[in-house]
Amino acid sequence: MYTQFFGSYLLNKEYITINQLIEVLEFQKNVRLKLGVLAINAGYMTADQVNKVHRLQARIDKMFGSIAVEMGYLTDDQVSELLKSQNIGYILLGQALVDKGYMTNSRFENAIEEYKKECKIKDTDFTLTQSEKMLEVIENFYEFEAFEDAALYTEYISLLFKNLVRFVGDDFIPMKSITIRDFECKNFTCQRIEGEFSAYTALEADNNTLIKFASRFSDEEYPELDEYVKASFSEFMNLTNGIFCVNMSNADRMELDLTPQIFGRDKKIIRMKNAFCIPIKFTFGIVNFLIAGNVPTAI
Repeated sequence: MYTQFFGSYLLNKEYITINQLIEVLEFQKNVRLKLGVLAINAGYMTADQVNKVHRLQARIDKMFGSIAVEMGYLTDDQVSELLKSQNIGYILLGQALVDKGYMTNSRFENAIEEYKKECKIKDTDFTLTQSEKMLEVIENFYEFEAFEDAALYTEYISLLFKNLVRFVGDDFIPMKSITIRDFECKNFTCQRIEGEFSAYTALEADNNTLIKFASRFSDEEYPELDEYVKASFSEFMNLTNGIFCVNMSNADRMELDLTPQIFGRDKKIIRMKNAFCIPIKFTFGIVNFLIAGNVPTAI
C-alpha cells in the first residue's frame, strides 16, 4: 500500500507526470531492485555515494556491495541485510523511475526523505501488516476530519485499497478525494451499509475499465461487457463491504447489515450528502469510488 501512496505523493509534488507514473507502474514488474536504492532508503548511503560506486562499476568488474564495502560506505553486515530486504514495494517504484530516466538518484533520495518526513514513517519494512501506520497515512492523505464518521471512513478506505491489491492488482494510484453532491456514472454498482454506521457506497468505471477490472477480479478473460462482468464488479463491492461489516463487528461490536448490490448504467447519482469520490488510477483505466452519508437518488 505504501507503493501506491508514494506514487500519489510523487504525482502531487510534481516530481513526475501521470503518464510517466502509469508507464512506470507497468514497467516496474520487470525491474530488479538494485542495492544502491536499498542503501539510500535505509540511510546507509547518500545518492552521491551510490553514483560514485556506479561510476567505479563502469571500470571494474565487481559487485556494487563489494565496492561499497571497499570504499567504506557499507559494512559486510549492512550488505547482507540489504540483500535480504529486497522486498517489492515503494522502493521498487523509485528504482523503476530511475531506470526509465524520469528521476535521478538524488531526486529519489530527496523525494523519499520528504515522503517519510511528511508521513512520519520510520520503519523500513513497508508491508500490509502495519495497519496502524497505514491508517494514519490514509487519514492524513484524505483529511477526513470534516466527517462525523472519520475513523470509520479511514478504516473502510484502508480495507478497500487492501482488497484492490489482493484481488485486482497493485498497479494503481489513489488520487486525492473530491467532494461531490452529484455524479455522472457510465457503469456503477452500489450497495448500502446500514446500522450504527450507515453509508452509500459505489464503484464506477467506463466500459473498457470495467471489463478489465472484472476480468482480473474473477481471473477470467471477458471479451465484452456482459452479465458476468456486471456480476463480478458487483461482487467485489459486496466482498469489501462484507469484510468491513465483519471487521466492525469483531473490533467494535458494531452490528451492520448490507442491502443487495444494484448495477446501473448511464445514470446520474444526485442529492448526495457528506459525500466524496476517490478516483483510483489503474494502468488500464480509472475506477471511481463513491461514498455518501445518505441514500441518494439515481436518475
